[in-house]
Amino acid sequence: MVIIGIDLAGVPEKETGFAVLRKGLKTETRVLHTDKEIIKETLKHKPRIITIDAPLGMPRGRCCFDKNCSCRSAGAMRKAERALVKMGIRVFPCGFAGMQKLTLRGIKLRKYFEKKKHRVIETYPGSAQDILGMPRKGKGLESLRKALIKYGFRGDVKTAKTDHELDAITSALVGKYYLEKNYLALGDPEEQQIIVPRDKNQRRLFENKKH
Repeated sequence: MVIIGIDLAGVPEKETGFAVLRKGLKTETRVLHTDKEIIKETLKHKPRIITIDAPLGMPRGRCCFDKNCSCRSAGAMRKAERALVKMGIRVFPCGFAGMQKLTLRGIKLRKYFEKKKHRVIETYPGSAQDILGMPRKGKGLESLRKALIKYGFRGDVKTAKTDHELDAITSALVGKYYLEKNYLALGDPEEQQIIVPRDKNQRRLFENKKH
């Protein structure tokens, strides 16, 4: 079983974290930049599922982010993002000015992979980390690394140099929960749902950590 986790950057000039999750929680990670690199690396591993940390859809009624388009009245937030807010989880709306390039890039990659008959889900590592009681990357690279190792991850998790790679591992972990049917799908399928872990049993491993 191979699960791909992608912590997507809004533009190719910035670092995209890429993780391969194999049986036994073995990880391989790297930093990628262009869509071509992301597609090549992903397809090479013939994944059972692809997880992407980026909005993969728009709010119902929106066709674009053009300020002059009438679809602007549909708003900037999807039902999935509202659901996260109700859960007390911080999230930026997909239509927020600083998120629009990421959203469009995420949609483009999703459509490409789906055309190739791959299953793609949207993840938000910050939400998974909150639910499982792990510290977010904002608490520091090493804090998140230690939590992932404590969870049971091995391999490149120990040597990854960027928080993007660690978020990509977390994204892949959500894919594992999804395949095990131990997840919640938040929001409207037509807007693309955000998948989060349902199992909170692991929280006890990190109950002494503040996040």
